[in-house]
Amino acid sequence: MVYYTEETPGVNKRMVTGYYLFLCLIGFAILLGPTGSGIPITLIGNEARDEHSIATPDWGDDPADCSVCHSNEYGNWSDTNHATHMDEYNSTHIRIGAYAWVSWGLFNSTCAECHTSGWDNSTGTPTYDFLGVNCFACHNGTPTVDYSGEACSDCHKPSGEEHPHQYVPWQNSAHANSLTDLRSSDHAASYCMHCMSTEAFVDTMTDGSDTFEPTGDYNSIGCPACHAVHANWSVTTSMIRANTTNDLCGLCHVGSNHDSYNVWIGGPHSLAGVDCIDCHGYDVALGDNVFLNHTFEVNPDLACGQSEECHEGLEDWANAQLEEIQGTFETLVEEFWEEANAIHAVVSAYNETAGANYTLANYVLGVIEDAESTVKYYENDRSEGFHYPTLILKEVNAAFRDVLDAK
Repeated sequence: MVYYTEETPGVNKRMVTGYYLFLCLIGFAILLGPTGSGIPITLIGNEARDEHSIATPDWGDDPADCSVCHSNEYGNWSDTNHATHMDEYNSTHIRIGAYAWVSWGLFNSTCAECHTSGWDNSTGTPTYDFLGVNCFACHNGTPTVDYSGEACSDCHKPSGEEHPHQYVPWQNSAHANSLTDLRSSDHAASYCMHCMSTEAFVDTMTDGSDTFEPTGDYNSIGCPACHAVHANWSVTTSMIRANTTNDLCGLCHVGSNHDSYNVWIGGPHSLAGVDCIDCHGYDVALGDNVFLNHTFEVNPDLACGQSEECHEGLEDWANAQLEEIQGTFETLVEEFWEEANAIHAVVSAYNETAGANYTLANYVLGVIEDAESTVKYYENDRSEGFHYPTLILKEVNAAFRDVLDAK
């Protein structure tokens, strides 16, 4: 700091006076602000904005208004069924999805709640803003990310025999109970979560690297895990997060512990062009339409007889084949484990004897453990031999022979 005193030489006095004048100018500049108005500002990056100008945004009244900021989401949504499933057929009728038409009167009284956006029944006379399901059908102006799928439940619940009813069946599915099942197991871990919770699954799909613990407050595998309503994948069938339904199932049903997809590939149904959902998702509503069964449990009577390309008219034969394959698998596996467990006991007792040949014992145990790994792999497929009968029964038989040889 430079101080002005009586002893300061004249030239220095002028320098000191100039110094303090400079400081005063800076102070006035700060006080007045960059606009000279004296209104305080908030600096954000390289931008300056008046802190008093923050107000409730104008959300607009047309989906296109959202595209100003959310251009990618708007563009992706524009090609989805939500956006395109409605069509003004003529002055008296309207087309809805796969239906040829319904009358405007029927539509306004019974259909509009789910097939429009901005639907309002507060006055007793329903009104709506737009045909189809757009931004305002799910968003009310409050930005939110909801991984629960509850927003989908408003419309995707049973509401008549001719309507999709995915949400309630999903509630009874293994997907809906994924976290409950994981937490009740003896092997719950963070590396399981990418296929056991929606948040972790979406994080993985978007190249995220966050860690999700099973004890955290997350949602089970629900609608937003498999479906993306306005993301890059939204143009795919049913807005799923993969090119095909098989690819989607294969994102999680893989690996040595959940290997249904690995086993099914190359099996007879896969080679015949049968997709996972052709059997696991097949269901017929009481009306005229076929909708995906979101329990994903197979009903052989329905699935096997759904068309001539399957086994229509030969349901009894198909069910008999299924029972034979699965019965053979179950019997073979049961006998395998009886032998394997018995040999484990024998080797354990042998190792306690004097002069035991541990090299031989370890060799026998190694053979048994390899055989057990093979059998566990096909047990984890959970089709009981059906996904690829010839391969599965061949491999399990070979594992059984190895155990008998070791014995």
